[in-house]
Order: sequence, then C-alpha cells, then structure tokens
Amino acid sequence: MSKTIGRNLRFWVMTLLCLSSVGATSASPVYNGDTSSLPAEFLTIRNTSIAVIDVDEDYYFSRLLRLVISKTQSDWGALEVKELPYLIEDRRLRASLHRGIVDVIWSPTSSAHEQDMLPIRISLLKNLNNYRVLLIREGEQARFSGVNSLVDLARLRGGISPQWTDAKIMEYNNLLLVKAVGYRKLFKMLVANRFDYYSRGVYQVHGELKMYGHLGLQMEEKLLLSYPNEVYFFVNKNNTKLAQRIEVGLSRALADGSFDELLMSIPSYKKGTELLQAHQRRVLTLKSLPAN
Repeated sequence: MSKTIGRNLRFWVMTLLCLSSVGATSASPVYNGDTSSLPAEFLTIRNTSIAVIDVDEDYYFSRLLRLVISKTQSDWGALEVKELPYLIEDRRLRASLHRGIVDVIWSPTSSAHEQDMLPIRISLLKNLNNYRVLLIREGEQARFSGVNSLVDLARLRGGISPQWTDAKIMEYNNLLLVKAVGYRKLFKMLVANRFDYYSRGVYQVHGELKMYGHLGLQMEEKLLLSYPNEVYFFVNKNNTKLAQRIEVGLSRALADGSFDELLMSIPSYKKGTELLQAHQRRVLTLKSLPAN
C-alpha cells in the first residue's frame, strides 16, 4: 500500500458470542478488491468465527492491526483507525471481502478460506488456538481419566457448532459429535446431558467457567487436544500490497517483542499460556484435514 492510498483505516469489532448473529450491511460501492486504488474510508477490517468472553479479547485483533500499521508507517504512510457503525453477518463476509466492502478479516484458517482469500501466514494467537481442553459436567472426571487415545475419546460424545472449523477436524478424526448452532446453547446442552464434553480453547475456558461454571460445569483435568488451527489475517486475493504491509508489520512486532507484550496483556491469553506451560496432561494429537 503506497502513501497515496489515504489516511483512514476503519474497522468493525464484534463480540461474537453467537456465531449465527446477524447484522446489516449499508449500501456500499462495489470495488474490484485492489484497495491500492480506493479512497481510504473504504479500508475496513472485521472479526469472524471467534467466540470471545473477555472484551479485551475482542479488541486484541484490532489493537494488533493498529500495531502493524504503526510498525509500517515509515514505509507505507500513516493510517487512522476508525470504527464503522454497522456489521455484516458471517455468511456474507467473504463475499463482502471480494466486493471490497471489507478489506481485512481475522479467522481460523481453512482450505476454503485460503482458496477464496489471501492469508497472511503469521499466527495471531501463536500456539494458543492449537490446544483445547474439555468442559465436562461436575462429578464426571472419572469417565475421562481412563481416556488414553482418540479411540477412547470417540466413545464419548462431544458438542460443537457445525459452523466451526473444529467440527470438520474432529469428524475427520472419527470423534462422535452432537452439532448445534449457538455458542451459549452448547453450554446448556452439555448441562442437559445432550453430550459429554465441550471442547474449548485453553484461553477461552477460564472466562467461560466464570460465566457458566455455576451451571455445574468443570474443566476436565487430564486431557489436552492438539491440532493446527491457526488464526490469520485475510485480505482479498488481489490485495497483495495490503497483505505485504500486514506481514511486514507483524514480523517487526514479533522481532521487537511488542507482539508478545500485547498478547500477554490480554488476561485470557495470559491464562491460556500459563495453562500450557504448566500442564502435565495427556496430549491427544488430531490429524489435520487433508489439503484440497
């Protein structure tokens, strides 16, 4: 992105607690996806497919992008970050990226995402999104203490949203799943014995127990699921200039430590990192989805 692009970077930030939540789009012009020729007020970013509890989590990605912009200002020029007052529902988000309504999103990667969009392959959560623990009903730890393999775990039922990349990965590894749309709904279904466990990110589980632990839930004590599930920034495939700027900025932030400083300033991410550093759990490694 050259200095002639403009001065304003607008973004959406959304607390995505229910992945089926719907917002409305405004009547925006249609562009070819190359923002090097756009007025800057149309350069936008947005969250997708990440459930958050701590409001600081929600703003982490926009703060990280601000950091990226500051690290690359001398090369590409200054950009001001402003928030747009409207949202786009998830199923229309990629189409909006293609049309130029949205310019940057952050999401767990998938084959479909990487075919449709241009990923910046620097993990925004480092390894935090690659490890998961299980939420279970209080008093049922004994059912899981004898689980030594994925074959053992497959005898129990997990709950998950069919909209999440995790669902495809877990199914590919022959795990038995009960699917339901609705982030909050899955906690209630676990309490109601509709399934036996709910797989949660190591950085998500502490906040979720604060909110839902009173329903009779606990963190399973012995197991840790592991599979690649990186969160990336994505841009339109034609927008290589913006992708380059983001990649350079992220690399500089990693090199000077400001990336880690920002990551660890988020309480839930810090707790997730501490859980991984201190764990003595049995790691069950899931196979990655095959490349299409």
